[in-house]
Parts: sequence; structure tokens; C-alpha cells
Amino acid sequence: MKKPAATFWDLIATLILLGLGIALVYGHLFDAAFAERFMGYLQVPLLGASLGALMLFAVLMRWLGLLSRSREKFVDYDSGKGTVGISTRAIRDFVERVGSDFAAVKGIESRLSPSRKGIDLSLKVKVQAGTRIPELSELMQQQIREQLQESLGLEKVGRIAIHVQEIVGEVTASAETAVPEFDH
Repeated sequence: MKKPAATFWDLIATLILLGLGIALVYGHLFDAAFAERFMGYLQVPLLGASLGALMLFAVLMRWLGLLSRSREKFVDYDSGKGTVGISTRAIRDFVERVGSDFAAVKGIESRLSPSRKGIDLSLKVKVQAGTRIPELSELMQQQIREQLQESLGLEKVGRIAIHVQEIVGEVTASAETAVPEFDH
């Protein structure tokens, strides 16, 4: 949900709850006749149901807004002169870019999780038919680890798991004998 919409529904829910609270306190502490009239209005089916539906809708929109807000997580490390934090999303994008630089990789999706050794990566890849998968996997793991260390400064890279999700395309004579290349 976009922030203005969340703010709007927060305002609506707050105003409704504020109005109901004031009316109930005033009616029960200061003017019993007002409380009876107020409660009578709420018993009108269309008005009471509409107010209830609006409040439920406002609360649901608020909850959906909270659920959709992803709390950005960061991987922090000490640079010697201070702390550097890199968002997990930025790291995943970087890893996917490095992995997609291999000619045999036709699609890549990454997941990052913290571990005792720093971060672990899990990659789901789609590879070109005829690719030597063990060689490609080894080269990708090596290249990703080196690039994370050199470009982002992440020294604590633990396990890099590569899962071949799909083998796409046709096997060509050159693909059967080709060693996976890294397009730099």
C-alpha cells in the first residue's frame, strides 16, 4: 500500500474512534440523554452497519499497510573507519547481476540468509541446455564470492548454494563442449 493511502485510512480510523470515544465518555459521564440518543443512532441498521463496516475497512487497510511494508534489512560490517550497511535487497540484486553475466545462465533468483559465517546465498538458476552444470556452478560460486568481497567489501560469505531450476533451449554442438564463460 502506498503511504498516502495508509495515512488516509489511519486518519479515518483515528477520527472515528476519537468521535466514538468522546461520545461514549460524554454520554455516560455528563449527559445520559445524549448517550441514549447516540446509542439509538447506532441501532439504526443502515447507520450502525455502515459505521461498523467503515471501521473494519479502516482497520483492515491499516493491517495490510503494515504487512506490505517490508522492513529493510541490512548487512553491516566494520570498514575500519566506521560501519557500513548494505541492504539485503541490494546484495541480492548485485548477486543476480553477477550470476546473469554468465552466458549459460538464462534466469536467476537469489535468497540471502544470515549465518554464523556471515551470509549464505541460495540461487535458483535457469541454464542453457548442454551446459556443464558442475563447472558452471563452481565458477559462479567463485565469481560471486570474489565480487562480493571486492565490490561490496563483504568478507564473511558463507555457503553459496546453486539450484538448477530449469534447463532451457536446445542442445547445440558448441554448448556440449563449451566451458561456461563469465562475460565481464
